[in-house]
Amino acid sequence: RFVGATPKNYVYFNCEEGKAASAEACETWRIIGIMNNIEDEKGNIGSYVKIIRDKFENGYSWDSSAPGINSSQGINEWSQADIEKVLNDEYLYRRTGSNLCYKSSSNSTETCPDWETIGIRESSRNMIASVKWNTGTIDEVWTSSIYNIAEKFNAKTVYKAERSNHTGKEGCQASGGNGCNDNVTRTTIWTGKVGLMYPSDYGYAVGTEVRETCLGKSLFTYYSDNCNTNDWLFVNEVHQWTITPVPTGSQAFNVFTVNSSGYVNYAIANYAYAIRPTLYLKSDVKIIDRDYEDYGSISHPFELQ
Repeated sequence: RFVGATPKNYVYFNCEEGKAASAEACETWRIIGIMNNIEDEKGNIGSYVKIIRDKFENGYSWDSSAPGINSSQGINEWSQADIEKVLNDEYLYRRTGSNLCYKSSSNSTETCPDWETIGIRESSRNMIASVKWNTGTIDEVWTSSIYNIAEKFNAKTVYKAERSNHTGKEGCQASGGNGCNDNVTRTTIWTGKVGLMYPSDYGYAVGTEVRETCLGKSLFTYYSDNCNTNDWLFVNEVHQWTITPVPTGSQAFNVFTVNSSGYVNYAIANYAYAIRPTLYLKSDVKIIDRDYEDYGSISHPFELQ
């Protein structure tokens, strides 16, 4: 993975067809890393470059639910989440559809952005791999006591948890209640093209001289030791959604976030937070050779073919 507060991992993506790559013709995305042992939709294992949109769209629910279902707070299952469907339909294919996005409880909606203008263009869409995403979570029901347990919730252990068979509804097994009454089957693998970052992506994005210290810390304490300010995925004063659910007692509607102060926390799925589309590039997509000393920087992002 790339390290450092401002690594050279910028890349032009979603460019206008027929135009040279430039800040005017393309969006700027960033490379999270080269991810190994990724399984595609046909079961083939390979390595893929994972990228995330540098600009975010703010104010969208991860999911919402009808009155009486999980207390109208949403359902923390990515395969049926409202934002998953928007990202892999209207956004991916540049079409308006209903042009409504969920932004509150009880399936309340507001007008979406103009997906026909800012969605993925066909030439870039053809670069996206359809792969299996891990949507497992931690093996312990969230309580206030887990904030400072670094050995359980640092970047490495959270990465492993994301690939487990634990789901965001496990906290309901003993308590039940109105916050757990959805009938949605939980899964820990989702096959698709556009997702969101993992909590571990955020954890590993820390760099500079604080990296070793921060990688040994709980992601819930990244506000200290300058971990947040040396993490290139941090956006000050912006809450960002991740793809990963959180099991909490008597609630099946919580999801991990990157807090506006720069540490991993969780929020109710119907809260209106920022989304940053994340995806894997097909293995035959290559970076064009350019003779720039600062190639990959914000001044000269990588160019793809």
